[in-house]
Amino acid sequence: MNATLQACAALILVALWPHARAADWKPLRGTYAVSARSVVDPPVEEPKDSHFRIQLSGDAAKDLYRAMKVAERRDECTGAVAKRVGEMQCLAYQRENRYECHFAIDVMRQKIEHGVAC
Repeated sequence: MNATLQACAALILVALWPHARAADWKPLRGTYAVSARSVVDPPVEEPKDSHFRIQLSGDAAKDLYRAMKVAERRDECTGAVAKRVGEMQCLAYQRENRYECHFAIDVMRQKIEHGVAC
């Protein structure tokens, strides 16, 4: 019975392997900060750890930029080409072939918000 159970477990693993690999997990490059809600000069009474800010770069930013199925627009702050979905923004610096994405997560509300000031 033990050999039969092992054989069944092996068959299940083999059957599920393509589904587990479908996500194609990759390492990230970027930076993060835990901060207050206000990016610039937060009020004294504002909690200093309410937001998790993320700045992606490299392939992670490029993949996220390409996944955003919205029109490109020129970003007034950087001059880069930008895509924005809600409060999440990704930038493509075409001359340098470089990508960045910026957003924040409101930790307690689990909501995506704008990541960086202009």
